[in-house]
Amino acid sequence: MNSLSSEILPFLSYYDDLLRRLSLKELGPKFRVGEALSSVASFYERLRYAVDYKKEHLLRRNAIERILKRNLWEKGESDVNLLAKALLKELTWAKYIKNNFYPLAKINELSYIISKYLVLSRSFAIEFGSKREIKWKDWLIGVASCEIEESLDPQVSSVDVLSMAVESWFNKKFNWVDSGLMADEKEDELAIAIHRSLIRGDESQNAYYLLRRLYKNWNGLSLEEVEKNKEEIYKICLRIRKSLANPIQSRLYRFVQKEVSAFQILKSLIDENLENAKEIFRDPERLTEKVSEVCDERYNEISSRVNRGIIRSVIYIFVTKIVFAIAIEIPYELYFLKHLSYLPIVSSIAIPLLFVFLVTATIRKPGEENTKRIIDLIQDFVYQGGRKNRTDFSLVGKKKGLTYNIFTIVYLVLFVLIFSFISYALAKIGFDIVGIGIFFIFLSLILLFGYRVKFSASELNVIPKKESLASNFFTNLTLPFLDLGVWLSDKFASLNFFILFFDFLIEAPLKNIMGILDEWGNYLRERREEAVEIPVER
Repeated sequence: MNSLSSEILPFLSYYDDLLRRLSLKELGPKFRVGEALSSVASFYERLRYAVDYKKEHLLRRNAIERILKRNLWEKGESDVNLLAKALLKELTWAKYIKNNFYPLAKINELSYIISKYLVLSRSFAIEFGSKREIKWKDWLIGVASCEIEESLDPQVSSVDVLSMAVESWFNKKFNWVDSGLMADEKEDELAIAIHRSLIRGDESQNAYYLLRRLYKNWNGLSLEEVEKNKEEIYKICLRIRKSLANPIQSRLYRFVQKEVSAFQILKSLIDENLENAKEIFRDPERLTEKVSEVCDERYNEISSRVNRGIIRSVIYIFVTKIVFAIAIEIPYELYFLKHLSYLPIVSSIAIPLLFVFLVTATIRKPGEENTKRIIDLIQDFVYQGGRKNRTDFSLVGKKKGLTYNIFTIVYLVLFVLIFSFISYALAKIGFDIVGIGIFFIFLSLILLFGYRVKFSASELNVIPKKESLASNFFTNLTLPFLDLGVWLSDKFASLNFFILFFDFLIEAPLKNIMGILDEWGNYLRERREEAVEIPVER
């Protein structure tokens, strides 16, 4: 019988404890909302995220952060119980969490979490300068949303336990030989890269993971302890933000992802076999069979994920194009050009869509060799006696000499030529200068969406795939637009007027109206129950 490794045993113990906690039924009255408004809330969520690209597995956490920020803006910080109750209500309406499932005590639990981060936000502002308050507050609310999600769904923390186990395995197999980083800096960067690879998480999730690693009793702190230790916590938060912003992180992530993305399959296997996971791992043949089954399931999901990505891109184009046309293009053409051109408007919808289809058409399911490689990696992780020798790796790039500078100049020339040629072609078919600018913005952002869908669909490819000549040519041709899309996405994320429009001009009044209707429904239900109450015999 193969002995289980020191990495898998703590992970299985975590699931044993999770099963025990999930089996405990919490007594007492449950938090409940009227379900008549749920369809409206869930439809709104789908519409909103059509114009705000977020990965599907991040939607709930992003919703928690967004709702909390809006309620803080509307209701202030004085009544955290009200904030917690409003958050639970909106998450239930939008079907992110179950109705009539959580005990009313959950409100107090969420109130404590919100209070903890608000205490830090105020302390950081007072102690370390009011000019930083807004940035710190937004960052801390993002981290708070991760802790809130974990409170609502304890199984979310399983990826943190897996990350630590995989980190131990990784350090036994690889030796990072770069100089220039201190040992603790390397540890932080590696922890982030592994966590990102396993959960495909965002900055807030990675920050929360590091915070729990660096401050061991973070979830058990009282508000008094938070206030008392605010300087230490501040230093840890600075360390986390520095680690997340380190330029080496992107290179390390690319290297790590190739080695550890297979463990997403391991986690899925355990999630689907909670009660008999240990028995599966003690039988290598059965483990191989189960891993193959999970791989097939995940491979078959790729086409549906790609289709959902395409649909979101289509919705994004139509919604934003209509807004741009009404707000900018049509007024500009009617006022300055005295006529309206329909071809540019139609072209700026059709051409970006064509490019999205071309990008996603190259996506293929991984094959048998990929599955075999995943099985090898998982067995090496699960069982003792694997490969003993460590492999050195370095992330220090080659010195940028004359050749690199020449390539940079060639790329810049290519960049200018491509944009100039397309601008000339667009002008010939009736595009004005405003239409050309909007076309480039749309094409760049849509291509970025398409490549993100492609990257997400290929995350389980542990064996590099060879790119065809046509695919390579298309990638090189669209690279300037992809670079522009990344720049636009990074620089103007906080200036997404569509999101501001949704959050403050639609969502805020919509949720307030829904709150009033929900209270009205509760009142009518109570009156109805009183009206049909069986009278006491006299």
